[in-house]
Amino acid sequence: MSSYKTHTIFGILLALPLIPSFFYLFFALLGASIPDLDHENNTNKVLDMFMVGVVLSVLLLFFNGVYLGGLLLVLLALIFYVSKHRGFTHTLLGVFMLSSIFTLMVMGFLPTITFLGTYFGISFLPRNMILFITLAIVGYFVISRKILLMYLLVLGIYLIIIPVDYLTLNWTFVFLMFFIGALSHLILDLWTPHGIKLLLPVSDKTFHKKTALLLLLLWIVLSIYIFITNGSLLSQFIQLFMYT
Repeated sequence: MSSYKTHTIFGILLALPLIPSFFYLFFALLGASIPDLDHENNTNKVLDMFMVGVVLSVLLLFFNGVYLGGLLLVLLALIFYVSKHRGFTHTLLGVFMLSSIFTLMVMGFLPTITFLGTYFGISFLPRNMILFITLAIVGYFVISRKILLMYLLVLGIYLIIIPVDYLTLNWTFVFLMFFIGALSHLILDLWTPHGIKLLLPVSDKTFHKKTALLLLLLWIVLSIYIFITNGSLLSQFIQLFMYT
């Protein structure tokens, strides 16, 4: 089994050629940790996710706020709780659905935090701070506790140096980064002796290294296409540090 560090690094590497700006790598980093939330070691995370989601949904319903993020947090907790390890969350359908839900949850949390700030008299919160709070919440539930502090520090420093207005986020790329990160997790798990049942519920077949190589080949082709259509490798690398 690959470690959380390996999954994190590999997720970032696969996302690099596909991002419009460096900031989107944070979503790929989160995505790389999503599939293993079905593991028994993450039960406490899932329970926290469920309780926070319920409390947030009820609280915002009472205050007539935007409670979509809270409801989706509850839905995610239920999915991870009932899923067996290397089951639904380790399939193509699973990572597609989870990436979609996480994207919608981020979209839901942004107005929620804005609403709560306004309700409690903190209406001056800058949008990059709202974005930081949102990704900090998601990171708390998703990322290993061993690298959570580093994640928060890097995220905070980045948003201070290069403020990002969440209204300018490209949500297609946010979804793509969640998906690429989660897919990178599956590719590494395909290299393990046990493999994964990638096509559940359509097929019960277990896939291994050859499928991982095929997915990597498709990634290479897509990366080369992006490099050709968007300039040289050097110019693409420079653009990683420019938010667009």
